[in-house]
Amino acid sequence: MSASRGIIAALSIGAIAFAIDYLLDEQQLFSPGASTLALILGALLAIGVSDVEPGGKWMTTQVMPIAIILLGFGLDLHLFFEPDVGVMGVSVAIAAAVSCLLSSYLLGKWMGLDLGTSMAVGAGGAICGNSAVIAVAPSLKLSEEKYGVILAMVNVMGLFTFLFIPILTSMIGLSQIEGGIWSGSVVHAVPQAVAAGESIGDEALIIATAVKLARVSLLILLVPFCAWLGRRISTEEAEVTGFPVPYFVPGFVIAACLTTWVLPESIAANLTELGTHMLLPLLAAVGFFINKKSMQNAGGPVFLVGLLSTLLMVGVSYAMLTLLG
Repeated sequence: MSASRGIIAALSIGAIAFAIDYLLDEQQLFSPGASTLALILGALLAIGVSDVEPGGKWMTTQVMPIAIILLGFGLDLHLFFEPDVGVMGVSVAIAAAVSCLLSSYLLGKWMGLDLGTSMAVGAGGAICGNSAVIAVAPSLKLSEEKYGVILAMVNVMGLFTFLFIPILTSMIGLSQIEGGIWSGSVVHAVPQAVAAGESIGDEALIIATAVKLARVSLLILLVPFCAWLGRRISTEEAEVTGFPVPYFVPGFVIAACLTTWVLPESIAANLTELGTHMLLPLLAAVGFFINKKSMQNAGGPVFLVGLLSTLLMVGVSYAMLTLLG
């Protein structure tokens, strides 16, 4: 199936979301942010149009890495030497990931889920949503049916955290630094975490991106662990196809290094702005996969484990922010 229709739809929705956000700001009316609008509009389109997903997949695989790398040009690495960002951000992200994985394992065992399913649910919430599930599924020998239900649940929980973390940040009165760390620590997918930060503010956008990418890097540890676990689950040796660390992780770091020590501020700012605008069609493309079918498939114990572990992750990360703030 051709990807062109989905690509055109994503680009169009991105432009529409930008225009709506601009008009709302001009009228001094509340706007959830252009990225949030793009995601919601993409999801609404997918309800009635089923053939946009190939284009959406192309956008998330080809455009997302470039956008994330460009956002790296907005990060001054000196921030990581500040206790409010570096130490606190890494600490909160690790605590959130561990709490999600551990609670998924314990809750899954209590509810009768097999170990592989429980770990895949935990990986999706703790690391980076669909990408993490995809990374660990071959090692854990998950069936296609289980695989589909887990991905549906991850999309629902990702939407939940993406929409509510910025709202809670505003209600509680957290700073942009704290809101960015919270978004990067608990929102499931990379584009959603970045967009959640964007809806909080410019500073939160950069911090959310940095913290989220720190979580993505945990795949280096999680994938071989799941391979070892898969060998215990199955009588056959689980296959491991290397260390699936996306290339945008080192790319983001290199971009940040260039901004910190090499590039003029004006050039870095322009590159960051370009990356921010690229997020809009990307978020629309992500919305294509949050459709009625995926919502209906996310039920039973898998959904409950995903919900409870996500809520615990949100609570633990907020407690860490309060403790370290």
